[in-house]
Amino acid sequence: MKIATYYDENMNELDTENLFTTHLDVPSTNFTNNWLAGEDGIPPIFAGSTVQQKTVTATIEIIAYDYLDYSLLKSYLHGVFGFGKPFYVVDNREPGKRTLVVLESNFRPERHNPVNGTATIPFTTVNPHYTESIGTTQDIQENGISANDELWGFGMGLIADDDSLNYTHTGASFRIYNAGNVAVHPFEQELSITIDNVQGSTDYLELRNTTNGSTFRVNEGVSSSQTILLDGPNVTSNGLQFLRNTNKQYIELVPGWNDFTVSGATSARVSMDFPFYYL
Repeated sequence: MKIATYYDENMNELDTENLFTTHLDVPSTNFTNNWLAGEDGIPPIFAGSTVQQKTVTATIEIIAYDYLDYSLLKSYLHGVFGFGKPFYVVDNREPGKRTLVVLESNFRPERHNPVNGTATIPFTTVNPHYTESIGTTQDIQENGISANDELWGFGMGLIADDDSLNYTHTGASFRIYNAGNVAVHPFEQELSITIDNVQGSTDYLELRNTTNGSTFRVNEGVSSSQTILLDGPNVTSNGLQFLRNTNKQYIELVPGWNDFTVSGATSARVSMDFPFYYL
């Protein structure tokens, strides 16, 4: 069994036939703690953590047909990952997760005999430096979760609760489930929020995550014909820039359940699309 499969940024599988990954080391997320220096005997104050790059290491066995084929496979391995070009690595034991990496340095396979050799290859993660789900919440919204679907599996934080499968809601209150163990911030991870079909908004519209207090507010009435899109840090209304009409704040998600309220309107449809992130 190949331990890992590799894909380009469009999730097209890279050809690694006769190159067998026998070991894949994906460490936990690398970080640095930040401290503010204390004065007059006051101990340092913890000021949060900064996520950093981490090294992912793959051990790949070259299994050739003959002496000449070994040389060809070695040359192919030299170029299959390129350099300066990000790609995804998927641990086949957890097929629903992927990590975006780039080749960190050159490498030299160790030859064991005329037809076999081993290469230990270092990769470095590319921002956001977390492992993420291949599928997103709107995949769940549209198709649910099937045991036969390789997008989802054990160890991904999913729960047996029908409400956790719903990521498009209409009304004035709802819940969103983040199955990852990493908080989602639109400046750091992928998060798309669509607000439309707004009813009864005359002065303002506010979407609030009461779990963590993050709030997005439109400082004017919103009509039922408007579609407001928060795509990462970009805010538009019917395709036009709209940030200046808001409180210039953004919705964030904590791991697990997030409770939301809509105010300034009797009802609105809110749809969220994001992958899950894992330490």
